[in-house]
Amino acid sequence: MTDEPADHGPSSPGAAERVARDELERALRFVHVLGMQSKLDLVGMSARVLALIEELVASGTLDLRAFEDRRQRVAEREAARMTEEGHVRVLADPTEDKYALVDLPQIDCEARLPLCKARCCTLGFALSFQDLDEGVVKWSYGAPYHIRQREDGYCVHCDPATRACGVYEKRPAVCRTYDCRKDARIWKDFEQRIPADGTD
Repeated sequence: MTDEPADHGPSSPGAAERVARDELERALRFVHVLGMQSKLDLVGMSARVLALIEELVASGTLDLRAFEDRRQRVAEREAARMTEEGHVRVLADPTEDKYALVDLPQIDCEARLPLCKARCCTLGFALSFQDLDEGVVKWSYGAPYHIRQREDGYCVHCDPATRACGVYEKRPAVCRTYDCRKDARIWKDFEQRIPADGTD
């Protein structure tokens, strides 16, 4: 009879890091889903407040014009606050299956990379839950669920030397459907192959 080694989980530091990362991402996703539920609860509360306001107006207790003026001022103030730097919002792309998308733009990206420098890879966007479940495309912990970007502004999956996509087969729906041909941020003239100003 031989003693078999006990199973203590991952056998390498790399595997342990992957497990820890996966657990962290699951925990963060759970927290974000709770946040979404809180938002739904807030919608229900808003409905009750609106019902109360309507009842007060109908009974003559509340002047609707004065209330509307005040509501507009408060709404503008809150809208400005929501756009302040550091205010986090949870966003997710609604695409259910990126692999089922059809009629995708046909652009000779590889041949154009030396000109455009893959500037489209500096544009921010939200990932889908399909992307999150696959666990390949990285998202920003500070801005869930936006694509993670390096300090230079490029997507972390964009190779700094070649500008090639490191997750091309698993790329998000936004990347698959994006059409740069009429985007002035990318091209001054797509047909003449003239990139936008500032493309280094």
